[in-house]
Amino acid sequence: MFKFDFALDDGDVDLDISSQLAGTHIKSASDLTDVSSSKINEDPFAEITLDQLLERLPNVLSYSPLVIPVLAKDGTASGTAQGVTLARRDLFDARFQLIAQESTEHSASNAPSSSSSSDALAFVEAPSDLVPGVYEGGLKTWECSVDLAGYLSGLGTKLDVHGKRIIEYHSQIELKIGCGTAVPSMFLLRELFSTSSAEVETEIHVQDYNASVLELVSFPNLLLSWYISPAAASFRASEPPPEAEDDSETPVEASPNGPGDLFLTPGLKSAFLASLEAYKIHLRFFSGSWRSFPVAPYDIVLTSETIYRSESLSPLLALLKGAVGEEKGRGKHYLCLVAAKVLYFGVGGGVEEFAARVKDEGGTVDNVWEVAAGVGRRVMSISWE
Repeated sequence: MFKFDFALDDGDVDLDISSQLAGTHIKSASDLTDVSSSKINEDPFAEITLDQLLERLPNVLSYSPLVIPVLAKDGTASGTAQGVTLARRDLFDARFQLIAQESTEHSASNAPSSSSSSDALAFVEAPSDLVPGVYEGGLKTWECSVDLAGYLSGLGTKLDVHGKRIIEYHSQIELKIGCGTAVPSMFLLRELFSTSSAEVETEIHVQDYNASVLELVSFPNLLLSWYISPAAASFRASEPPPEAEDDSETPVEASPNGPGDLFLTPGLKSAFLASLEAYKIHLRFFSGSWRSFPVAPYDIVLTSETIYRSESLSPLLALLKGAVGEEKGRGKHYLCLVAAKVLYFGVGGGVEEFAARVKDEGGTVDNVWEVAAGVGRRVMSISWE
């Protein structure tokens, strides 16, 4: 197992995105070699329904703000447009939920569980970021996912996600593709919920190798994106905050501008489902290995931090080509974005090798956003002839 130094942990979140995204280094590269040489028993593909995810939510979510800047093509934040503030679940809150679940499982060993709370808790507490075939780093927010969301924000009116099929891939070794904390999908969902009408059906599919990641961070973050959006304004106005447990405490309505708590009442869950129906948004959640994932053509494909291993490039390119329907002759009626570091020290992967491999496969790479300071980062648009 090995660790990256460029995750955005809860305590690192700040309104100044540039201070979050400084420095990239990979420790224990030898551990990566050792793992890659061993056989990995992959978890099979499975779908977790929306009802199951709603049922597994805790009573309260604690969250902190995450600012998504509007990024200009020169690698800077736009000085003319205001960034979007999202609400992201705190990692310590997920840890508390796992502790509670572990306690319940010890007291009722026959209680059903979609994943091992003990295993998930071990990876929340452990210093390692990735254990291939076991835990794929999805509980943490990786900086290129923020770059990717910032680039999407910078597209403005050029980006129309209504009526599209969208899937997010993020930060997985051996291409066990995963959305993790789902920052780009959080941004897109908030944009959908910020419009006044919905005349077409829109699908958003999120996938992570670990079902526990979907339960603990991916879905809660998407729920938070709805709650802070205009689509939830009528619900926020109609339902008063829950009574404080202590008379000295004053309940405060959830806001993305500072840390807070969101009480997950039955009324809130019903309002969330009603908004999905009203805006014609279909959310689906998948866990397990990408190798058994039933890839079908998507209109928007998003992936970040997936090219740091040279060995992963061939299956990654095959997956991306299948996801955009290249083999079905769709032409260029899609958006396929890859966000990555220019070079991953100690492992050898990077954008130059990736771009060369795309070209070998008959594709093209357009660098649509880049920052050169420190360890360079890019957002690339991929297409095939």
